[in-house]
Amino acid sequence: MFAASPDRGNDLVCDAVGLHFDYSRQRLTSQLLDELVQFSHNVGVPSKIAAMFSGELVNNTEGRPALHTALRATPSSSSEAAWALKELQRVLTCAQRLRELPEIHAVVNIGIGGSDLGPAMATKALRVFRDGAIRTIRFVSNVDAADLDEALDGLQPKHTVFIVSSKTFTTSETMHNAARARQWMTDAGLSWSDHFYASTARSTEAITWGIKDEHCFEFKEWVGGRFSISSVIGLPLICAIGPDAFVEFLEGMRDMDQHVASTTGEDNIALVHALIWFANAAVHQYSTVAVVPYSHDLARLPAYLQQLLMESNGKSVLTDGSGVNSPTSPVVWGEPGTNGQHAFFQMLHQGTQVVPVEFIGVTKRLGTDQDAHDILVANMLAQSEALATGSPNSNPHQNFPGNRPSSVLMMDELSPRMFGSLLAMYEHSAAIQGWLFGVNSFDQFGVELGKTIASQVLTSIKKTDATSGLTMTHPLLERYLAKRKNNSAS
Repeated sequence: MFAASPDRGNDLVCDAVGLHFDYSRQRLTSQLLDELVQFSHNVGVPSKIAAMFSGELVNNTEGRPALHTALRATPSSSSEAAWALKELQRVLTCAQRLRELPEIHAVVNIGIGGSDLGPAMATKALRVFRDGAIRTIRFVSNVDAADLDEALDGLQPKHTVFIVSSKTFTTSETMHNAARARQWMTDAGLSWSDHFYASTARSTEAITWGIKDEHCFEFKEWVGGRFSISSVIGLPLICAIGPDAFVEFLEGMRDMDQHVASTTGEDNIALVHALIWFANAAVHQYSTVAVVPYSHDLARLPAYLQQLLMESNGKSVLTDGSGVNSPTSPVVWGEPGTNGQHAFFQMLHQGTQVVPVEFIGVTKRLGTDQDAHDILVANMLAQSEALATGSPNSNPHQNFPGNRPSSVLMMDELSPRMFGSLLAMYEHSAAIQGWLFGVNSFDQFGVELGKTIASQVLTSIKKTDATSGLTMTHPLLERYLAKRKNNSAS
């Protein structure tokens, strides 16, 4: 392709609000790109983008809009945006007050899924913008006792506050950890409710649980959990980087929202990104994609994107309930470069599976060593080149076949504003991919079945009775109960 089109590296790029997307090393011809853009029109992507922004019921299976964009829109744009701004002002004021209290040394966020992955990832990503007002920000998501045990290690109850982040305020893992944290405070002889805050779509549930009304911050049902980072779910991030930086983060998301809403065709970076991921999954039928950020601070981004893309588009039925006839979401995975080069890049270069790679880099260094940053960027560019061109060798063990697709997404800098633009781009790409696949990106019924069965299994464990109707689970349950009894006896 490069031999046939020498200007390909300059032509197959897209720029928007400080992001540069080079997709010239994808298996994509100009004709295929034109056909993909036309396909996006055929399935109504432009009208669906407009419908989402205007608050129409784009989540047809749950009868809801998907208005996460209202969380960062100007208040005059809609009643939802005006409401979101009022709640944002409440949570900004609360975070600043906590940051100014000398007795508060630590904030522990208890949540799971979108109530954990987003704020935890962003707090790490914007590490250099922390000013130390609150020394310690920790995140607890796993119901494994080790997670909360580790988070509480070294903390003093009187100097700690907890944020219980849960859309429904009924998620079993989150509520069990919250109850343990509450008991930790009570055992210290403190009034636990003075140290607890909540971010939720069910404020009544939170208040019933014992959260003070003035400590309860709300977002609406029209915000999906994996799209909630710009809502009050961002409270721990605000505590870390401060209200001003968080507002800049929201402004960056709004920059991307406006770009996506007003830009068409190959100039729309989220559309092009979505078309490439769609083509790799549905046309080329590559089953996975590796996301490799060449930035230590973006280490948790692949995990965040796992939920955003796989929970949104990991579906096997169309919006009308009929079966799909082509692959949908790829498996999303990855680790930071250059670490990944010494782990899984062997397979990327010489394995039997072709895995598209999304490299993410930052032009402006964040660390103190420009030489180190230059080495980092050199490795990223070299890996993309090597995957594409390969290196023929008569020794089969040293032969690199090449022709492995990748993209490079460069940020001018990892600032709150530009980072907000990056995350909003991925949000829009996820939604557009869903429309291209024909699935509903805004529901997630697939997470429910295992949780329902877990409740049944737990009942059997509490009763020490393995004779439930869980026939396939019965032998394992019986073994666990026997071992548990022996452990208790010893």
